[in-house]
Amino acid sequence: MKAYETRNIRNLALVGHAGSGKTTFAESLLFAGGEINRQGSVEEKNTVSDNKQIERERMHSVSATTLFVQFNNNKINIIDAPGYSDYIGETVAAIKPVETAAILVNAHSGLEIGVENAFEYAKKMNKAIAFVINKLDMENASFEKSVEELKANFGASCSVAQYPLSEGPGANSIVDIIDMALYEFDSKGKYAKKDIPESEKSKAEDYRNELIESIAETDEDLMNKYFDAGDLSPDEIKEGLKKAMVERQIFPVFCAIGKSAIGSLRFLEIVSDYFPTPLDAPAWETEDGKEIKIDPEKPVSLFVYKLLSEQHLGDMTFFKVVTGKLTPSMDLLNERKNATERLNQLFAVNGKKREDVEFLMAGDIGSTVKLKSTKINDTLREKSFAANYKPIEFPKPIVRTAIAPKAKGEEEKVGTGMNAICLEDPTLKFEHSQELRQMILYGQGELHLTAAKWKLENRFKVEAEFVQPKVPYRETIQKQAKGSYRHKKQTGGAGQFAEVHMMIEPYRENAPDPEGLSVRGKDLYELDWGGKLEFINCIVGGAIDQRFMPAILKGVMEKMQEGPLTGSYVRDIRVVIYDGKMHPVDSNEAAFKTAGMMVFKNNFVEAAPKLLEPIYDVVIKAPKDFVGDIMSDLPSRRGVILGMDTEGNYQKIKAKMPLAELDKYSSALRSMTQAKASYTAEFSEYQTVPPNVQEELIEAYKKRQEEAS
Repeated sequence: MKAYETRNIRNLALVGHAGSGKTTFAESLLFAGGEINRQGSVEEKNTVSDNKQIERERMHSVSATTLFVQFNNNKINIIDAPGYSDYIGETVAAIKPVETAAILVNAHSGLEIGVENAFEYAKKMNKAIAFVINKLDMENASFEKSVEELKANFGASCSVAQYPLSEGPGANSIVDIIDMALYEFDSKGKYAKKDIPESEKSKAEDYRNELIESIAETDEDLMNKYFDAGDLSPDEIKEGLKKAMVERQIFPVFCAIGKSAIGSLRFLEIVSDYFPTPLDAPAWETEDGKEIKIDPEKPVSLFVYKLLSEQHLGDMTFFKVVTGKLTPSMDLLNERKNATERLNQLFAVNGKKREDVEFLMAGDIGSTVKLKSTKINDTLREKSFAANYKPIEFPKPIVRTAIAPKAKGEEEKVGTGMNAICLEDPTLKFEHSQELRQMILYGQGELHLTAAKWKLENRFKVEAEFVQPKVPYRETIQKQAKGSYRHKKQTGGAGQFAEVHMMIEPYRENAPDPEGLSVRGKDLYELDWGGKLEFINCIVGGAIDQRFMPAILKGVMEKMQEGPLTGSYVRDIRVVIYDGKMHPVDSNEAAFKTAGMMVFKNNFVEAAPKLLEPIYDVVIKAPKDFVGDIMSDLPSRRGVILGMDTEGNYQKIKAKMPLAELDKYSSALRSMTQAKASYTAEFSEYQTVPPNVQEELIEAYKKRQEEAS
């Protein structure tokens, strides 16, 4: 296909809440722009964007899809992102390579959490923002209410650039404020441009004055011209709006009915004429703080924002060319891996269709295949050009599950498949937890986890199931305990002998030395699993040789990795070795390791042991209508409510919640709020488990031990 110069490229991400019609709107843009000759639908499972089997089965987007429209001698790259918060990583990655985030708003549902999330990420990444109020043909659709909510949440910078002549079933006309005309659309998405009806002129003039004033206020020269002439010329509006969008001083508001392509052709015209080009956009920031403007004259550099492995496409790498002119067979350096990659072929991708291009200029979005070492967030560059672009900051996982193969012996296959899937989606995390003895999969929500499982089963042909993940409890003690243990073993040859006298007590920072004992050595260890171990040698008179102290410590540490209450890690203990015995022939390191382990175990049980559980700081963001239900539900999950803040139309509820109760919270919150709420969870601390819960956990552990023996 034709290659395009930087000035003829526009890059657009379609983002917003699930159900706002992004995929349908993307399809209508392809249809209006002539890329396809028939507009598909999500219901018929034939859209260009939702082309993957999992998306057609579930009838919603799971991954961001790269599309393009060749229109008016421009190439408009479009990335259609999923709306569910479970796939927020795809949304974040879709925003990174574009200049403008087009946030879709459902005219029937109004402002939803996905709109706010998209706005915040676009703002954080310094992108221009436009709103498209979609689904104006639905019953109870309200453009004006949607605009009011946008202004209430995002300020007066939301300026109406279009509004519908009517709403509800049969709506087909848009009043365009930019050129003060009525666009009446037919069933094929074509329009007839007409004069604005007399009854609408006053309303249209008010919106135009508001828009022109907003543009003029962003530039002193434009403001002077506006004061002198009372208006701005078409060219001044064009350049003024583009500049104001880049600087996020104006968020223009458009309207559409994606299902019937109403507004789509006009939207493409506006994108071509008024939206920023890559040359207009802010500079890209490098990891060392440098700023590099998109520039076709510089040596080549590009940023990788997405990986995709599909049966019909192969392993594909998607990137944004930041500088230079990229041609096939170029060798570029991956600085992070210190490896050279050859890009043998370059493609423009439209859903599952890819077309060869002879070059890609700075500002364009493209893809290639079969790169060996390059991953998401990598920079590839010519060796003569120093650039390593700042990575995408992906949100951390908030839910988890254990995953196990249905057939014995396929654990390695599960691990191989999940690690490959996680490379494509950095918001997934997979680990084989030695502590829990489970394979744990972390993600953004139940939908996210089940999508990963679907890929494992369908792409890697490994049948797996989700099982309850264990909780990484911790064990500690509440009082001092003393004891001794003699390890004596006689076989045919040399025997084993060791006797260790030990005192254990809770570790406290800056605690005084043990009373009545002479301290000969003191070591403090930061444990890998959190907490501390203080190990004190108070041996006098050579009762235990110094060379055996590391073996005793090793025995203690080994037992601390499998506490006696539930088999959990032990933390925050002070161990004092104050006496013992050894044999000149039979004492060795193995004997003292065993004696140290056993006396520690026996003492632990006598020192009022208690169980600790991980507690998370949880912030729930929800519409006001659902706050009561959420607040009532939290105590039933042993959640402690800390407070509440208002953020626009949303309430932010702050709470602390045990990890044991968080594992299924994603589904519960979605059900409770009709998928209109979201939450984040960060580890906070370990706290004592309630006595009744501790008893249940100890009994369950005993039962498992008995069944295993």
